[in-house]
Amino acid sequence: MILTLEEMKTHLRLPLDPDSEIDPQLEDIEAAAVDYASMYLNRVIPWDSNGVPASIRQALLLIVGDMFENREAQNTQAQYHQNQAVDRLLHFYRVEIGI
Repeated sequence: MILTLEEMKTHLRLPLDPDSEIDPQLEDIEAAAVDYASMYLNRVIPWDSNGVPASIRQALLLIVGDMFENREAQNTQAQYHQNQAVDRLLHFYRVEIGI
């Protein structure tokens, strides 16, 4: 895991209770957020031994927040609203995006 449960719970304003019933769900959401960001960046996170840059960590928290808040959402109109802050935070770390 790149993000800790404490970081995610703080970001989501959830109680910091250890071993809460929501922990497994947050772990799954974090894994999905890392997967999404890795696909957007065209590389695996983390990619070096210096850790993950702060802007990528923040983007992951924003993705986790979106996924958590909309975890049961169903949309019959198939609208998709991409988080522009996530795009801006991740943009300069993308590789092989062409011209």
